Amino acid sequence: MFVHCGASPLRLKLKSLGAPADDVDILLRAVKRRLTFSAQENVVGEGDTAPQVRILLAGTTCSYKRKEDGGRIILSFHHPGEFCDLHRYVLRDSEPALAVQALTDCTVAVIDYRDMDGLLSRPTLASALWRASMLETAVYRERLTRTGRGTAIVRVAYLLCEQLERRGAFGNQARQLPFSQIDVADATGLSVVHVNRTIQTLRALNVLSPATRAIEVLDRKQLEKIAGFDGRLLALPTLVSKWAVQVETNG
Repeated sequence: MFVHCGASPLRLKLKSLGAPADDVDILLRAVKRRLTFSAQENVVGEGDTAPQVRILLAGTTCSYKRKEDGGRIILSFHHPGEFCDLHRYVLRDSEPALAVQALTDCTVAVIDYRDMDGLLSRPTLASALWRASMLETAVYRERLTRTGRGTAIVRVAYLLCEQLERRGAFGNQARQLPFSQIDVADATGLSVVHVNRTIQTLRALNVLSPATRAIEVLDRKQLEKIAGFDGRLLALPTLVSKWAVQVETNG
């Protein structure tokens, strides 16, 4: 039987997207397995076709694709309370699945597709999951739009701001981000050398802490100014959670 360990971020996430507490309880009861992964392990392997959805309960993961030269392109990061691969359930076999890698030690809840099918019979929960999927796509598109041709410092600053905002939305106010410079390089399309120089510049500006090798933000306002980050898109759950879902029945 699944123990609700690590479920609080998920409750906050789904509540922010309009799912009532009863819906969240039902979703949690559909979780039959809880798995742990060490840093650098694949949570979802390339070509994995298992009919399952994974929800991150603790730790940090990323969705990625391999390049022909063996390099990695990180498309998104996932934080506690977020689905690692909801897109796989939505798209099924219409798109090659992305792999998901643990960047830190992680705990993941697993729900089978057949149970997800039953959960979607609840309109308010189905709407919340639809919003989660659409918001993830919109956040990725916004990052590409704002940083696609931006300078290295803008790309790096925007990525860091985005991740701070996503983590903070569900109670994690830590200033240190659990990413390596290699992760940042793979997510911004920059070389590791270029990212290192950019990190050093941000440290010299006292935006990032020079006292640790980890990426720790000291001046978030200045970081947001450099990135041109306003966070409006990531605040959308506050708005959409107020949308009403009307269910009409015949007879």
